[in-house]
Amino acid sequence: MRGFLGVTAHWIDLNNDNLQMRSQLLACNRFKGSHTGEIICEEFEQICEQYQIKKKVDHIICDNAANMKKAFTTCFPGQGDEEDDLDDSDIWNDLTVEEQERVEHSLSAKTQTRLQCFAHTLQLVIGDGLKETKLINAALAKASRLSSLLHTSTTVKEKFEKEFGQRGIPASVTTRWNSTLRQLKSVLNCDHLRLSTVLEDGGHKETVFTAREWNQIGELVDVLQPFGEATDLTQGEKSVTISAVVPSILSLNHHLENQKEKVRYLGGLIRGLQGSLQRRFRGIFVNVRMADEESDGATLPFSDPIFLKAALLDPSFGTMWLTHDVLVTENIKEAVTMMIKNWILKEVTKTTPTTDEQDQMTMAEPDSQPGLFSAYRKKTEERLKFQSPNSAEPLFGHL
Repeated sequence: MRGFLGVTAHWIDLNNDNLQMRSQLLACNRFKGSHTGEIICEEFEQICEQYQIKKKVDHIICDNAANMKKAFTTCFPGQGDEEDDLDDSDIWNDLTVEEQERVEHSLSAKTQTRLQCFAHTLQLVIGDGLKETKLINAALAKASRLSSLLHTSTTVKEKFEKEFGQRGIPASVTTRWNSTLRQLKSVLNCDHLRLSTVLEDGGHKETVFTAREWNQIGELVDVLQPFGEATDLTQGEKSVTISAVVPSILSLNHHLENQKEKVRYLGGLIRGLQGSLQRRFRGIFVNVRMADEESDGATLPFSDPIFLKAALLDPSFGTMWLTHDVLVTENIKEAVTMMIKNWILKEVTKTTPTTDEQDQMTMAEPDSQPGLFSAYRKKTEERLKFQSPNSAEPLFGHL
């Protein structure tokens, strides 16, 4: 197996008085040897020096693997990351004094911040939630078995295509939780009784879903559908996505609150998802006053003000997420809104003098449309083609 390190730069370009979003792959280099944080850090430094952008980098986003966290926490101190069960805590090797001095010297001028990867953290939340319920395991195993049969058994495939047409059940990929969601939605697109007949006639009665398992899959899709939508929305390459982080997390939390009274089988999943969401994105909940600050003063994940500032400045959102998904009193909502506006004004005054007019700054609301992400969906409709077969509530559908 070969390793590679890829670095992509994103920036805003001024072209004829118009601001344009730009992205460019800077490197995808073969990575030889041990993947320690120190080596990753040095490789990243070389790429920055090659393009002479060392002093222009404001934020860096990477996944939460232990070696990546160690490398870029050294580069960009400021985000205190919790340990993830999926990461190898021993992958960061101790450095000699000489090596440590060399790394610290090369990074001493950096004051930027490392931000956690939203999509990866959301995947960890899903993993945490699924650990809390074992009821669904049998149904998930049968869905995976069905997908495998359609790729390995010509008999089953022929019977399936005769009944449902030339379509299949996609395989589930361990590292991409939303592949499981797509698989389950494909299963539910089939008629339960007709699918049972196909499997029984093909000699695979053990793969037939019971009525209980079928209902469990439907309930699971209803719960996870908004998580899939949030994942897709924040993985765009041609549109701003950082502004969707806070509205997504707060709306997902609201969605889980609403689901508590609706689920019949997956109460443990709801509790696990919500607990993990509030822990792994705790900085957001603390900033909007839905959780108390930590007494030890540690930097919380996703506590950087950039997430809230971006959400408020994006005309697709404005303050609608504050109105609908920040579950606190109106007085606290007003205080949070003013806090974010002050953050923005403070940023502006670094280059522009503050005026009385700026002090009375107001945020334009998005156009009046159903759903918080209505305007945003127009930009990404090609990536949101699938809908829940069981009419699952879409992300922000409770608005």
